[in-house]
Amino acid sequence: MPGRYLFTASHSVRSIRRGQPKQADMGTGGLAETLAELTGSTSLSVIGRQSGDANWDVEVGPFKQAVLEHRSVVVDLHGFREEMAEDLIIGLGPAPNATVRELAGRLLAAAAAQGLVARTGKPFDATWPGTITATVQVAGGVALQLELGGRVRRPRTRPETTAPMLAALLDWLA
Repeated sequence: MPGRYLFTASHSVRSIRRGQPKQADMGTGGLAETLAELTGSTSLSVIGRQSGDANWDVEVGPFKQAVLEHRSVVVDLHGFREEMAEDLIIGLGPAPNATVRELAGRLLAAAAAQGLVARTGKPFDATWPGTITATVQVAGGVALQLELGGRVRRPRTRPETTAPMLAALLDWLA
């Protein structure tokens, strides 16, 4: 049994977007694996040299195909580098159903309980047709995209700011 969730990290390594290298979202692959292990679920991360971007290209390549074959709630993990006030921005995707909205509401509450700044929407709303979230939702599945700030996904160098995010995620997933 694969578990309730599929944690994806399509930017865990450098990818190619519009012909240009896109830096990896450091820490997202490890976070996907950690959350999967702690919740009895599954993780899926890209590895090795990439020739495209599984969260940008609209084609359904091998990564998206593997995601679509999995019948769990997809939690697509990403990271942003800009210094923003938020610790977490949740992308609801182009067709959020009641389950997606309920999951987002619970996560917003869990983040607030840990003193984190979180919201939904732009610039990481996951509405671009090439996103994992959009692909899953269009296919009839449940998915949302989590964009985590750099200060909350570095357990070795910033444990004091990473611990509240991990606690919020685990409370949310319980």
